[in-house]
Order: sequence, then structure tokens, then C-alpha cells
Amino acid sequence: MTLALPHPLRQGEAVVLAVTVGRISRGQAVEITTADGRPIGTAAPFGPQRGQGAGTFGIPVPAEALRDGRLALRLRVTTAHGAPPRPPTAEEVPDLRLSIIGPPP
Repeated sequence: MTLALPHPLRQGEAVVLAVTVGRISRGQAVEITTADGRPIGTAAPFGPQRGQGAGTFGIPVPAEALRDGRLALRLRVTTAHGAPPRPPTAEEVPDLRLSIIGPPP
């Protein structure tokens, strides 16, 4: 999956990946890496209410992970129970967005 920045980065700006996590089982987490496997972060819910989504997690994106204003990602659902990682379903990760934060204007 590839996401585009809303505009080119300016001096002093940084990028944050917002990962919305829906219902996932206890002990599961969403691992986020670049397409070539460099870790970016993990969305690991703690204490979501039964039957509700886990929420939205903000994960800082290293500048070196961006290429031509784009971020190529790989997402995997991992579990503490030893099951092999797998891609998330659309219900498990219903939304991913890149945001730019920082100094300008």
C-alpha cells in the first residue's frame, strides 16, 4: 500500500501516520513497516471495550522512509499466541492517513 503526502514537506515539518484500528483480538497488534521491511511502528491496543474498535494511533514517520512524497507500507497483524503474521482485513484497519505537522506558517 502506498500513501501520498498532502503537500511536499517544508523546513521544520514532520510526518505522522494515523492508523485507525478496528476490532482485533486480545494480544493482537498491527505492525507497520516500509515496503522493504524497515519498522515504522506498532499499533497495539490496550484495554479497548468489548465490541468496539481500538482507536486511532499516531506513529511518527522517519523522513528517510519517504520517497518522492510517498510512503510505501506493509501492514501485518501479529499475535502473542505464535500464529504467523497476516495482512489485516478492512475491518481491522479501516483507515490510514498521512498528516504533516510542524512549524509553518
